[in-house]
Amino acid sequence: MPLHRTERARTPYLFHFKGQTVALGNPEFLYEINDLLLKAGISTRPTFWDQAYFEGPSGEYIELKGTGVEDFGAANDKSMLNSVGANLEREEFWDAIEKGVFLGTPWPVGNAPLVLNEMPVWLKNARSWEFDSVLPPDGPGEMGGWARLDERAGAGYPVGLFQLTSEDSFWVLGSADDLDGIMELCRELAPIRTGFSQATGFIGTDARYNCLALPMGCRQVLQEELFAAGVYAETLFWE
Repeated sequence: MPLHRTERARTPYLFHFKGQTVALGNPEFLYEINDLLLKAGISTRPTFWDQAYFEGPSGEYIELKGTGVEDFGAANDKSMLNSVGANLEREEFWDAIEKGVFLGTPWPVGNAPLVLNEMPVWLKNARSWEFDSVLPPDGPGEMGGWARLDERAGAGYPVGLFQLTSEDSFWVLGSADDLDGIMELCRELAPIRTGFSQATGFIGTDARYNCLALPMGCRQVLQEELFAAGVYAETLFWE
């Protein structure tokens, strides 16, 4: 399957693991997610471009104690925000988001009708994954990967290239059709480019690729190939 040019709108990437939820993607989306969680009384962990999260290079978990992006001096520069985390399971996260949306509703003056806020479309359409330690690999990688929870049919969505759990590899997240195209590209590059023979797809309950894992040495070449094909890649790496 060939690569498809990105034609679909950007949405956040949500990752659920060990009783936590972390959002990645467009900084403006992350800023609003952080704000909604704070309105719901949830303590959040916003991080910025000079910080790591999930696990640091030495394996330690980076936990920030701030309650809002203002605490880190980024209130006027949303572009600095690269993740928002909270100690919430998947259902708890969405309950908190809905509560934040409701509490953000402006109360009417006098006899004016009450018009409830609605969740933004980009947030309703957020894509999410949950780490599954026994997700089977298709390739040389070890068992365990990100199981997709909210599929979007078709191709042409943005894809995420995220370094989440290891200093030696990164994950590729996207729709099943988009991941098929990227895996095919990796196989084409394997005979001529170092590292691509190690590309591993992880198969979910839908019998499709839910995520891919590649060595860090593949990062630049893959980004260049995706850019040339018109695929919009959202990235986050520790360095």
